[in-house]
Amino acid sequence: MRRALLLLVVLSAFVAGCESKYKDPDPQAMGYDYYPLEIGQYRVYNVEETLYFGEIPSRLNYQLRERVDTSFIDQTGQLVYKVIRSKRPNATAAWLDDSVMTVAKSPTMVMLTKDNTKYVKLVFPVKERNEWVGDLYNTNYASPERDGKVRDKKDVYQYEDVGTPYQLDGQGFNNTVRVVQSNEADLKRVDERFEVYAEGIGLVHRLFSRITSDCNQTICDESSYKITSGHEREEILIEHGKL
Repeated sequence: MRRALLLLVVLSAFVAGCESKYKDPDPQAMGYDYYPLEIGQYRVYNVEETLYFGEIPSRLNYQLRERVDTSFIDQTGQLVYKVIRSKRPNATAAWLDDSVMTVAKSPTMVMLTKDNTKYVKLVFPVKERNEWVGDLYNTNYASPERDGKVRDKKDVYQYEDVGTPYQLDGQGFNNTVRVVQSNEADLKRVDERFEVYAEGIGLVHRLFSRITSDCNQTICDESSYKITSGHEREEILIEHGKL
């Protein structure tokens, strides 16, 4: 009887120790809430886009909505969400479906697939200066002219301003993180790309700017600066919720 009681005590202590050692991580400490995923969630953005080719740039202004439509289990057993992107020219027009993305969120990363190309959007835990390769699972490579961080010829992303407030077009977000994908600029070439995520909301601000000019930096100044090619796009959150 005493042996059985002693064995039960030892076994209980072992189980308690295992539970303490292998308990699930704290979602808030890991930063999972920077990318919430739930069927029916949606976000609406004002988008300004400029394409440079020839003498006259092409400028577009429209609204974009991302809506979590359904979920399914893929061949690896991973829970995957289907996100439908819709566009409209202004707030009074009807939404027209534009494209479909899928998003898989694991304990270590958020993987977004668009046009059959995978992107690592976030990694966990979300910590200041943490780095990763956003194009790790696709065939995209960094520009040969890149001066920033590159690993195996691919861009290195980095967290900045973790947990800080963010002001955007009159909106305030208490807890955000910035994902810096590239931050290079001179008179000849600009490659500035970043995304800002807010806790409990997701993406609130995205900037993509890749442009080149005809400047020879030995003789060129801002007065004679002329963009010859490139693409600029900015998305600013204006609405979010659940349908």
